[in-house]
Amino acid sequence: MKASKILSVVVSVAMLGSYAGTTAFASENKAEKNYNYVALGDSIAAGFGLAGGDLAHDPALVITEKLLENPVQGAYPAVFTDYLKNLGEEKGFNVKGTNLASTAYRAEDIEKTIKIPGNKGEFASQILEMYVGEGASDILIPYHDYYTKYLSEANLVSIQLGGNDIIMSIIPQMIFGDNPILQATGTALTLTLFGMDTEIAIGGGLQILEANKDNITSDDFIEAAAFMYNVSQMADQLVDESASHVKGVVEAVKELNSNADIALVGMFNPYRTEDMAETTKEDIFEVLGKIYSTAANIAAASEGELTVSGKQSPDYIENLTNKVNQITELKEVMNRYNDEAELEELLAMVESYNDMSELEEFAALMEVTEGSPAQEDLFALLLKYDDISEIQSVIDIIKNYDDISELTELITVMTKYRTANQETSEKAIAKEIAAPIAMKIAGKNVDPQMKRLNEQLRTVAEETGAIYVDVYDISPEDDFDPHPNENGHKEIAGILYDNLSNLVCERMNITEETQETTEEESSDVENGMLGDVNLDGAITSADFLYMAAHVFGIRQLTPEEQKYADIDGSGTIDLMDALILAAYINMFNY
Repeated sequence: MKASKILSVVVSVAMLGSYAGTTAFASENKAEKNYNYVALGDSIAAGFGLAGGDLAHDPALVITEKLLENPVQGAYPAVFTDYLKNLGEEKGFNVKGTNLASTAYRAEDIEKTIKIPGNKGEFASQILEMYVGEGASDILIPYHDYYTKYLSEANLVSIQLGGNDIIMSIIPQMIFGDNPILQATGTALTLTLFGMDTEIAIGGGLQILEANKDNITSDDFIEAAAFMYNVSQMADQLVDESASHVKGVVEAVKELNSNADIALVGMFNPYRTEDMAETTKEDIFEVLGKIYSTAANIAAASEGELTVSGKQSPDYIENLTNKVNQITELKEVMNRYNDEAELEELLAMVESYNDMSELEEFAALMEVTEGSPAQEDLFALLLKYDDISEIQSVIDIIKNYDDISELTELITVMTKYRTANQETSEKAIAKEIAAPIAMKIAGKNVDPQMKRLNEQLRTVAEETGAIYVDVYDISPEDDFDPHPNENGHKEIAGILYDNLSNLVCERMNITEETQETTEEESSDVENGMLGDVNLDGAITSADFLYMAAHVFGIRQLTPEEQKYADIDGSGTIDLMDALILAAYINMFNY
């Protein structure tokens, strides 16, 4: 029997654990093969909503030591970890999975928290402080330490972020702004998007309206409508910013652990789109419809323009119509203005006035100096107002919202349904006003935004060396909760495994073993002899000394010598190869 054939037998014996001198090392080496997977993401990856029950006490709401020890099992990071553990059992390595997905965190928040000790997610902090109480957000402070500890040990990090940077950057502007109608709408949207039922979502919004009923005006109503009509354009800009923040997270992880593989998981559209035009009492449309209808009545009441039956009076509708018309006219004049810098200067001056007399004095001066036609038209419109604060409010709307043309739809609906009963009015506003608004936040307009974000995430993956994992086509949901159900999580985990299992095996230096080899295949390596490290035609203790010097960094083998030193076929020359060679030499007294 050829020497290398005998050596291959020794290899087999050693790998099976029959040879006493090598089995202990083999077991120890296997125990050291550990693979660490870490998930970063928002409430989707955290598994928010899967546990059922009171969502305010959902186990995925805040990362704690308890949650790290016992993560939400239905969430896709846990399911993917189970798949990896099965692979590890089959291939001979241990797997540990850690879910660091952070509910209500944006990519921007996670990037900062990785880099800055004590940093807390901005929106998550606001939510906890608002609904739990002052100081509640301190529970988020340990997040930096969790990120640093587990990401530093990771072999693989999956990152699924971006959606919150779009939605959770819009909603805070609503909730924490000065407009009570936007505050109410933003609160209701937040509760709905976090899976609360319709009654709770409506109740949260109505409480804010009730608390502000003495100072809500039709101006607030117009401003709120202008904001909501422009949400889609805001979202487009936020998509670009979102992709940039996700790239920041990838780079922050690489800075912390340059050896980890990074899987950038794409986004999916969690909402149904084929029947989005339909509205039911369970829809987010109904939530917004009731809030807008109630807000309209409160605004009319505060201006003393309700009928005896409590409905908006014709005078109120007429006044509201006049305000919208004035806004539209002013916008048209501003669009005709030739000198943008001059226009900005004029508007800034008007916004600094304390009363109408200052405006009237300046307008008189303009008549003497004979301003441009557009300038004359501008001041003619401004002088129709009785209150400087109202002018300043109108200027603010025009400057902040590019598209105000749809405000006329608001008036049309309110005029048509002002005498209808409450339920009819709510449904009308839900369908004809709130539906388009909701669709910009959670519906058909989300789909192109998610596709656009995914395109940019692919680019981020290419630029950073991450692996893009496409999960866009998971099964659609049938409600407005943006979190996938248990089946959706399984689908995402399956896609991750299909895309990454080979990479995991490569990381663990696992190669497919040939079931049967011929004597020639197992004995010779390119006309040389496996184990003949010094290439002298024989396997002796000199070969062991050559290999040991390489393993312990004393002398590196040449590329030609290395071909005959990888005895176990692992792709690396290590102590295992040296021990097998020593066993062979001792067995035959070479």
